[in-house]
Amino acid sequence: MKILVTGRAIAHQPDRCTGQQLQQGFIQAGHECVFYGSVYGQPINFLGVEKTLNTDFDLVVVTECNDGMSGYQPLFNHHKLKDVPLVFWDFDISYHPEVSMQRATSYNPDGYLVANRFFLGDSGFGRTGKPVLFLPYACSPQIHRRMPEVRKETLVGFIGSLTAERKELFKKIDIKHVDGAYGDDLIVETNKLYCMLHKNQDACRGLIPGRPLESAGCGTPLLMDSASYEDFIDIISPKYHNCLLVYDDEDDIKDFVSEWDNKNMKRALVEMGQKLMAYVHTNHTYKNRAETIVAWAKAHSIL
Repeated sequence: MKILVTGRAIAHQPDRCTGQQLQQGFIQAGHECVFYGSVYGQPINFLGVEKTLNTDFDLVVVTECNDGMSGYQPLFNHHKLKDVPLVFWDFDISYHPEVSMQRATSYNPDGYLVANRFFLGDSGFGRTGKPVLFLPYACSPQIHRRMPEVRKETLVGFIGSLTAERKELFKKIDIKHVDGAYGDDLIVETNKLYCMLHKNQDACRGLIPGRPLESAGCGTPLLMDSASYEDFIDIISPKYHNCLLVYDDEDDIKDFVSEWDNKNMKRALVEMGQKLMAYVHTNHTYKNRAETIVAWAKAHSIL
């Protein structure tokens, strides 16, 4: 099968973007796959469209285009893609749901893949009458991995943008925060942590984003707020639930720091991380997701 994946990329390491990781997942699953996308904050250059479309495709998968999908219209309108089935996969749909849904539905895809359960039913993409599948993002073992040359330095930290909610939380607790880490920098910073703090924004209840799976893929266990924990355990075998730590408020985080900041407890975190890494590297990779997409598309006569 020949598949075209579109998406966004970071300028200095485009091969680390979701679209290119999914491309590799399709290739690992035995398909021919081409990635074509834009770099964050830069205009989309379609000079290479004819070269990209030098073959006939069986499926188009759109990823992470919610900030500029209109720029992809020339690609999707190309005569070689006119009758090719298209599915839309987006996990940021929670932040601006109505705008994102309007943008996604304007392309009239043949099906939707969402990482937020709240967008499965009649209040979400279910109302389109098209097939909808809950599909969290994933990790890539060749990228998200334990790096022996990187020493663990910090008990618990957070890697991500400082939203208003997170700023309020970090005013009350003293933990390491890293902003603007992408690509290999993200992997290195994750490897420095014994444990990763994870908190979805309140608007994203029901969302399974990529970061917790990437962290687990690096062998770094998760300290999750209770709402995120309840969402996340549904995609993790009960056998591994004890590798996930949960907190209800900032006092729980302070207690965690005071109780776990010793040699024996840090060793326990490393062991948790190794177990979690082995699990997600088997069950939550982009190869797994590629296989799921193809099977689902066939089951719903998209392919």
